[in-house]
Amino acid sequence: MTKKPFRIDVAAGIVAGLVGLAWIGLIWTNLVFPPALQLGGGAILTGANVQLSEHEWGFNQFAKGGPTICAVNGTVTITLKNTGINFHGFQIISTAGAFLGGLNKTDLLTPGEVRQVKINLSQLGDFYYICPVSGHRQKGMIAPFLCHASC
Repeated sequence: MTKKPFRIDVAAGIVAGLVGLAWIGLIWTNLVFPPALQLGGGAILTGANVQLSEHEWGFNQFAKGGPTICAVNGTVTITLKNTGINFHGFQIISTAGAFLGGLNKTDLLTPGEVRQVKINLSQLGDFYYICPVSGHRQKGMIAPFLCHASC
């Protein structure tokens, strides 16, 4: 039996396939098990008027998540600015995911658009604000929204 010669192109193909498989595994792991989202990040926005910018995939200066908003007795006017390249929205939801206030899912801000939203919640408690565009909350566009008697 004659020994087959070593082919460098076959070896290179095997190595490239293994490297590609490792990359796919790394990407899949990061998609399925994303890093923990740190909500709030220590910043708290209070007052009757709050400025909030939206971008991919966070609010204000946060890469993911956003500052905590504290609304006294559930009343606050939020000036939203879409600084991203995608459509964005703004909704307040309960911990169970029920819609409590903000813009309707179909009422989205186009890139560069600025809009004021008056929030008047009838109940005090701890909630979240999100971007309701499909997939945006899962990518990090979620942060605490608190309605308390005082902040």
